[in-house]
Amino acid sequence: MLEGINRIGDLEWEVPIGYVPDMRVPGRFFLSRELMETLEEGAVRQLANVATLPGIVRHSLAMPDIHWGYGFPIGGVAAFDMTEGVISPGGVGFDINCGVRLITTPLKEADLASKKRELIERLFDAVPTGVGGKSAMRVSNRELSEIMVGGSRWAVERGLGTGADLVRCEEEGAMPGAEPDAVSAKARQRGMPQLGTLGAGNHFLEVQVVREVVDPEAAEVYGVAEGQVCFMVHCGSRGLGHQVATDHLRVLEGALGKHQIHLPDRQLACAPLDSPEGRAYYGGMVCAA
Repeated sequence: MLEGINRIGDLEWEVPIGYVPDMRVPGRFFLSRELMETLEEGAVRQLANVATLPGIVRHSLAMPDIHWGYGFPIGGVAAFDMTEGVISPGGVGFDINCGVRLITTPLKEADLASKKRELIERLFDAVPTGVGGKSAMRVSNRELSEIMVGGSRWAVERGLGTGADLVRCEEEGAMPGAEPDAVSAKARQRGMPQLGTLGAGNHFLEVQVVREVVDPEAAEVYGVAEGQVCFMVHCGSRGLGHQVATDHLRVLEGALGKHQIHLPDRQLACAPLDSPEGRAYYGGMVCAA
């Protein structure tokens, strides 16, 4: 058990002000006692470091998947005052807006009994994957700008989805505030051949079977039932998002002195949201999302 951490509930723990110098608020994370045995001290220190950022509100938080990250711990969450707070790429990450999507089907496991190999082979043919996998789609620089602004709607308008998909996407598939000019030529160059590809690392496309329903009411709403075949996809903004984060981190690091921000970890490089550097990062981040 790590020293200096207070248990304040069955699954809730507090990192008190003073765990690292200059904390403005306490840290809170949610974890079972069993998982506490494997918690990295470095991740807790990152959680405490986040609590030193200007304008942070109430707590520096971390979810049960807390582990070592870049600046913020993985699973870290923080809210900042719109006037006095900052924006930090470390809180967003490099694979900007990565996430998972569950796609249900009307199929049962028995329907695939003799077709699993064929299905997998067809998926590999249809979905470029792995390091260097390139899309069959070809888009111009102008079209890429349209994609960064229009998001999922661009895909739906080209028959790569339906209107119902937009309703099921956060922000209906496109955040407001995209600024294509805040995305560098290198980021565009990395992103264009990756449209419609899965990528590598922890990205995946899995064929899954629902083994157990633990919340029947929620399952009914989502159209999920035991024995049903589903697809789960995990992907993100890939090289474009990574380059957006890399480019703007460099700018934000250089602006720390200008904004008189002192940090315990330069990976937390940040700027006031309404500063030129903060606005530029936000606009590029929205494009990647």
